[in-house]
Parts: sequence; C-alpha cells; structure tokens
Amino acid sequence: MALIDRGSVNLSRTLNSLRHRNFRLLFFGTSLSQMGDFIQAMAQSWLVWTLTGSPFLLGVVGFCQALPRLLLGAVGGAIVDRVERRRLLLSTQISAMAQAFIFWALVYFETIQFWHVIVLVLFLGTVNTVNQTARHSLINNLVPREDLMNAIALNSSMANLAKIIGPSIGGVLIGMIGVAGCLFVNAVSFLTIIATLVVMEIPTLRVKTKDEAPFWQEVTDGYQFLRGQRRLFSIILLTYGVALVGTPYTRFLPVFATDVLHAGPSTFGLLLAAPGIGAVISGVGIASLTRLRRRTHFVAMSVYAFSLFLILFSFSRSLPLSMLFLMLVGASNIAIRAVANTVVQTETPPELLGRILSLFFMDKGLWSFGTLFIGSVAHVIGTPKAIAVSGLCCALAASLLLYQQRQAREAQPVENLNRRIAQ
Repeated sequence: MALIDRGSVNLSRTLNSLRHRNFRLLFFGTSLSQMGDFIQAMAQSWLVWTLTGSPFLLGVVGFCQALPRLLLGAVGGAIVDRVERRRLLLSTQISAMAQAFIFWALVYFETIQFWHVIVLVLFLGTVNTVNQTARHSLINNLVPREDLMNAIALNSSMANLAKIIGPSIGGVLIGMIGVAGCLFVNAVSFLTIIATLVVMEIPTLRVKTKDEAPFWQEVTDGYQFLRGQRRLFSIILLTYGVALVGTPYTRFLPVFATDVLHAGPSTFGLLLAAPGIGAVISGVGIASLTRLRRRTHFVAMSVYAFSLFLILFSFSRSLPLSMLFLMLVGASNIAIRAVANTVVQTETPPELLGRILSLFFMDKGLWSFGTLFIGSVAHVIGTPKAIAVSGLCCALAASLLLYQQRQAREAQPVENLNRRIAQ
C-alpha cells in the first residue's frame, strides 16, 4: 500500500499556513533569531575544538546542552500548559539573549575557559527546554487543523534554512570577526523575535481555576496519557532511539572537517549547512502534501533512509560526496520529525498538548547521552567508524518499531474475538 496517495501533492498549498497573520509573524520572527542560534552553535563548537582538540570534550558539551531537556522536559511542558504564552516566550527569549551577551563578553575579553562553556550551555539548554515546547504548542492554536502539518513542515523548513544560512555566514564570520563576533551577532538577533512576540495576537489557551490539579500531578498526567496511547508511544520511542545514537553526529562535524577532509572552518560551515539544504527541500515537499497514509510506516521508512545515508557519509572522504550524503541525512531527519510532530499534535487533547510535546522534544535531551556514547566509541575506533555504528543502531530501532506494529495488528483480531465472546 502506498504511503502517499496519487494526487495528494499540491504545490499550490505549500504556503497555506502563512495566510494566517499570527503564524506568519511567528514564522518570520523566529527565522532571523534561529540564524543567530546556528551561528552561535557553530562558533561554540569551533571554540571548544580549538580550545581542547578533543572529540570527547565536544561530546561533553553536547551532553550538557541537551541534558536539561531530558531532566526537565516534562516539567517544562507542565509550565507551558499553565503560564500565559506571550509572557513565557518573552521571558525565555530575554534569558537566552542575556546568555549570548555573557558568552560574547567572556570570549571578547579573552577570559573564556572550558568550564564557562559548560555553565553557559547548561543554562541555555534549560531555557530552550521551555521555549521550544511553548513555541511549537502555540502553532496548534495559530492555524486550523487542516493546515497543521503544513505549518509544522514550513516551520521546520525555515529552521533548516536558518541552519544553512547560519553556518555558512558563521564560517565566513569566524575568519573575519572571530568567535566573539559571531556570539555578538547572535545576541543582537534576539531582538527580532522579542519584537515579534510583542505585536502578535496570542490567544488565551488556558485559564487557571481554583480546583486545578497540583503541579506534579499534571506532570504525571502527561506520562499516564502517553502510556495509554500505543501509536503515540511507539513513534516517540523511535524518535528517542534516533536522537540517542543518530542525530548527535552533528557534534562531531568539526572532526570530519579537520581530520577527515583536512580543511578549516569554512568547510565545517559547509558540512553544517548541507543537512539543512536537504531538510528545506524535504520540508517543502511535506508541506505540499494534502494526504499522507500510514504515518507510522512513513516515519519508520524515513529512519531507514536516515541510517543509510549517515553510514555512507561516515565512509566518504570527498567533500562533494560528504555534502550530498549529509543533505540526504537532513532530508530524512526532517521527514521523521515533521510527520511525528504532526501525529503528536493531532492526537493529543489541547489541555495536554504542552506536556506531550515536551515529552516528544525530550528526545533532544537524549543527545546528551548520545554525544557521550559516540565520543567514547570514537575515542576507541575513530569518529568515522563510530558514526557508522550509529547509523546501524538507528536502522535496528526502526526494525523494532515495524515488528511491534506487526505484532499489534496480528493481535487485534484475537482481542476483538475475545471481546465479542465476553459480550
């Protein structure tokens, strides 16, 4: 059975969700800020690599930046379901801007040390844990349901376009104005999203009542709901598997740029931008779909594609081939996340959306362990072979999902028969 129906691709509806003013403001307001984020991410990785020369310490930084998502993800989701969105988003953006200015000052005045980087990335990871959930849960209320997958795919495409432009600019800026200059550019870019949030008309999504459940009970409610939804639970588990051993490959691109391809920061910028190119193309394609059948299978097939191209990248010693494989890795990854995100948002009640989305985005918290795992394996067998092992593990995770789905389908007729006999 085909996953995509004939005639379901309609390019005329690719930009449908941008007809809605508030989503349009969110879309364009975050785009410039995200470009700054990726400039800082590149500058940060390059700074750590030049300071330490250690793939393992690159993994440690990735661990610290992602760890708050894993430890505080569910708590952040409960906060999103309770607090007024404009105030929450303004608070997180101002906090992130302050972090960027402090980072810039430490580098500019040449007082930066490795432990400073650890503290700063832990703080930013905590802020982003709340910010990302709040921003994505807002999309659900800015567009009608029929435009939801379109809005999510376009939002992902813009984020990945920023991933192309940001590192490309960052590679040039590091050579022109240094790491400190890149950090300053990111700090200033936050003014765009802050101004956008001020002028947006954000709907009131929840009013707190006197008989509202205790905070920790609300956190628990999110877990209990997810455990009772087999389809959602399976998809989120698969994204966890990919995040644990697959997507942390980006933390080790400085190693490929210098030790494998024998180049400098400009090549590093190209390697960072390549997955974004593929992701933008893939995101636009998904945004053009009017129907998508068997979404769980679509996600699993996308994971297989991600695994294959990641393994091919690990064996490449040519810059053009490496960029091609990374483009296909990025295209597969955005297909996984956009469709999985759509399933989560369409099958979750509005009052639980913040908590379930926070659990979905906790997969990025697993990067913390994934970067340590890949860094440790890379220390023993080399970074390219460690990335190949990561790809194989992702393929195994997709196989387990498909096997579990098959078992569930085969068990369903028996359950129905038992139910009829009991009646």
